[in-house]
Amino acid sequence: MLGNIINTVKGQLTGELQNKFKLDPQQANQSVDLAENHLTEGLKKEASGGNAGSIMNMLKGQQSPQGSPAMNGMIQKYLGDLTSKVGIPESVAQQVAPFVVSFLMNKIGGNVNNQSDLMGLLGGGLADKLPKGMGDKLGGLFK
Repeated sequence: MLGNIINTVKGQLTGELQNKFKLDPQQANQSVDLAENHLTEGLKKEASGGNAGSIMNMLKGQQSPQGSPAMNGMIQKYLGDLTSKVGIPESVAQQVAPFVVSFLMNKIGGNVNNQSDLMGLLGGGLADKLPKGMGDKLGGLFK
């Protein structure tokens, strides 16, 4: 489902990347595709680590992705891929990475009202990856 949300806004985001950062269409497309991969993995890792509340704060705009150490690490990996795989100069990638992640988190946040929505968005099987008892701590969402 996360992929569906990103695909819905991909055209808008690639247009913004081309206008604001002067990326060519191929670079813009590759940037969004890489962001989807990094964001999906980063959010799943955070959720399975018991940080669903932190993710909700980011999705609702109460915390920036850069304010979360784990998400900031994901942004740094994404930045590295922008330079190595897409060929974007590092100075530009340092601006593109947080912009793309914040843009996507904002769009995703519009589709998530609670932690149950978040877990559904990230896909099944997360309940099995949560630390023992964490499902109970999250209000029994996984029963």
